[in-house]
Amino acid sequence: MLKNIRGLFSNDLSIDLGTANTLIYVRDQGIVLDEPSVVAIRIQNGQKTIAAVGADAKRMLGRTPGNIVAIRPLKDGVIADFQVTEKMLQHFISRVHKNSFIRPSPRVLVCVPCNSTQVERKAIRESALSAGAREVRLIEEPMAAAIGAGLPVEEASGSMVVDIGGGTTEIAILSLNGVVYSDSVRTGGDRFDEAIVSYVRRN
Repeated sequence: MLKNIRGLFSNDLSIDLGTANTLIYVRDQGIVLDEPSVVAIRIQNGQKTIAAVGADAKRMLGRTPGNIVAIRPLKDGVIADFQVTEKMLQHFISRVHKNSFIRPSPRVLVCVPCNSTQVERKAIRESALSAGAREVRLIEEPMAAAIGAGLPVEEASGSMVVDIGGGTTEIAILSLNGVVYSDSVRTGGDRFDEAIVSYVRRN
């Protein structure tokens, strides 16, 4: 009941929960948040607390004191640390509703890799629910990318999408509002960056 009341004061959100970055889209407003998927955790007396999230946390990478660790809670497009992902989502959802006088409870659409398992999809759904969403729906990343690019996904003619993210590369053929064929390679921009750095160091 309380969650439904809070929902009256919340925007419906679309979330691209990426390995490298998280983007949040609000209808009629566009992309309202684009932040690194990084969380800085302070460890003190065996207790873990969130020190920073997003860009603030990314700036701490490699510069933190011994009791603060900056981590990416997603790996290869799926959740590697459930609790930290939940806290990160909670922070981002609150940021989007910063002018709300009550805790937000939005309906949320979350992008998932096309070859993610049922267990991985359940983890994403439950993480969003735990972060305060009152309803969560999932959409495969290539379909979301195609709709965002304005491709005619509802037509009988096929559309091909290659979506290169930080942790995964999604390839799909789309037609008649469905995915005809898809594949997901757990290699993306992060590996490209590592290869470039390695090449420069060797040469």
